[in-house]
Amino acid sequence: MDREQLEQLGDELREIGHKRRQLAEQIFEEVQEGDNQSSKSLYQELSHISDQAINIITRQKQLFDAEMQKL
Repeated sequence: MDREQLEQLGDELREIGHKRRQLAEQIFEEVQEGDNQSSKSLYQELSHISDQAINIITRQKQLFDAEMQKL
């Protein structure tokens, strides 16, 4: 198993997780302030970043699945 690749994916996932949390907080604030246009724009960004996180998790799973097939 490529430990370096797993660590890189983990780092990417942590960064994306942090960004997702910030966006979620911003969306909540915008909704509270009644700024629907801004909150919709932020939600679209959150959706895109969530897709990236799912992609990273899928790649991690594929690495582990490939390793398990070798056992």
